[in-house]
Amino acid sequence: MRIMYLGDIHGNFNLIGQYIDRFGIKDTHIIQVGDFGVGFKSLVKEKRELELYHAKLVKNNVIVYAIRGNHDFLRYFENDPFGLTNIKLIKDYTVLNLEGKNILCIGGAISVDRKMRYTKDQRLGNFDVRTGYESWWPDETFTWEDDKLVNLRNINIVVTHTAPDYCVPDNGNGFGPFVNGLIANDPDLKFDLLGERRDMTLAFQTIKMNNDIEFHYYGHFHKSDMIEMYGTKHRLLGVGELWEERKYEE
Repeated sequence: MRIMYLGDIHGNFNLIGQYIDRFGIKDTHIIQVGDFGVGFKSLVKEKRELELYHAKLVKNNVIVYAIRGNHDFLRYFENDPFGLTNIKLIKDYTVLNLEGKNILCIGGAISVDRKMRYTKDQRLGNFDVRTGYESWWPDETFTWEDDKLVNLRNINIVVTHTAPDYCVPDNGNGFGPFVNGLIANDPDLKFDLLGERRDMTLAFQTIKMNNDIEFHYYGHFHKSDMIEMYGTKHRLLGVGELWEERKYEE
């Protein structure tokens, strides 16, 4: 089976079926880099939507592995409630063993629009109330757990939602107009964003101490780009972008 990577889809599950039909995709692992888009509707409704495309995945022997983005409900990725054989929600720090590759998956990121997505209770400062209709969750962030990284060996590929601070985009000299506008109403946002990128950098330092990381795939930033740094190709996938490294076809 081949391995492909898919950018943020934000609940547009139909896109996967469209790609399968358009490109005749079969016998494939698709790793989705976060912002899969689950948790915004009732569990019953989201399961029904996923089941619409699941039969096609089974028929074509395509398995989708989704990591957690900032537009995903953490609890679903800690204990996948959907029970579908060919759509799997992947817990943070899981290592997938696929086609001779060991692929480390780490989800989570900060939403720049978090204050805009607060519920009524959250706007009043109460973040403990669970209505079942949240559009933002306080535990959306990437959590650096170094103890889960220090003993890892033979990791070939890393998939995350956000990225180290030396990857695209470089926010060292500031943010764009959109994020700067949000920072004006969310004074802690700039510090939190820079801190998360720094923590991901430190996580990568630990990973690379004992592993030769050939590729790193990530999303979150809604653009497509690639840099090679410290022996690793870091590929940023745009929204809905489907990517495959050609060497897997050899």
